[in-house]
Amino acid sequence: MSAGGQHELDLPAFERSARRRDGFEDARAVGSIKFPRGVSRETWFVDLELPAGRRRVVVRRDLPMGSVTPTTLRSEYEVYHRLSDSDVPVAQALWWEDDPAYFVDGREFYVREHVEGNWEIPHLTDPDPAYDALRIESSKEHARKLALIHTCDWESLGFGEVMDVPPDPVASPLTMMDRIVRLLETFQTEPFPAMTEAIEVLRDEAPDVVSRISLLKGTNGIGEEVWRDGRIVALSDWELACLGDPASDFAHLQRLKPHIVAADGSVLWSFQHLLDYYEEVSGIHVEPASVEYYKRLSAIETVLYGHFAGLPVSDGSDPLVRRSWVATEVLFEAVQRLAKTAGIL
Repeated sequence: MSAGGQHELDLPAFERSARRRDGFEDARAVGSIKFPRGVSRETWFVDLELPAGRRRVVVRRDLPMGSVTPTTLRSEYEVYHRLSDSDVPVAQALWWEDDPAYFVDGREFYVREHVEGNWEIPHLTDPDPAYDALRIESSKEHARKLALIHTCDWESLGFGEVMDVPPDPVASPLTMMDRIVRLLETFQTEPFPAMTEAIEVLRDEAPDVVSRISLLKGTNGIGEEVWRDGRIVALSDWELACLGDPASDFAHLQRLKPHIVAADGSVLWSFQHLLDYYEEVSGIHVEPASVEYYKRLSAIETVLYGHFAGLPVSDGSDPLVRRSWVATEVLFEAVQRLAKTAGIL
């Protein structure tokens, strides 16, 4: 049984939705595969037969009892929709279905193009020095794609219409915290004193130099992007996207900041090398201290979605394993991190 509680997508229902769209009027849905990775929502690959040939699309929707994260499915779709014609590589957004008459299994969804590739890079974690060049080039490739995100014209793309806009660059971390706290207050059922204390510390210690306001991806790195032939061909998983300080994305970076030392003891690649290379391709300076700051701030975001994930578990409406894990282990670890920031631990 899949995490969403079913083996197959309701293909006839999806077909009815597809046939309302330009270019899909004669579509016939012939198969679906549930993508096994991911915690927050369901992802399905659907194969369509069209007069021009077979075409695979991606269907994205919330779990039966809602997403594990409090950000909306629509906000995720808007990122793909607004970036589809930009230089940022994303799967093209095809359509948003919010008409209940065409829901699949009673849920709204959106559809985007399928981009062929893999979320893994072979040999990336192999400690053999023969793969050091691979690790360095993969880190550089990701930095190049972050540079595209951070330098895109988010204003002309309309992101100011769907995201909180900091009044100035230095206000970026405070705007981020205010957004998280405001959202948490809409569903909070228990106090988090460590979070309250940590926020005061983080407000006082916010970076006083921020290069610019940029579109931020949120979670990024291995497991979050589509790779093919050593290049990122599509940036995925935009649930935590927002506007703010580019340094924040480096705090969320997964497995692409290797520290590589040669046999003679010289450092071939490090996090500082990565930041220097990123500045070379983007023109944006990022201080390591700012990255460390956003690592601490990210625990507030983890409390937000950890607590939200646990609501259906606590009332018994959805004891899904992934919810229980996020609401216990993940949430507990985040509260511990905040307690350290606050000086409690």
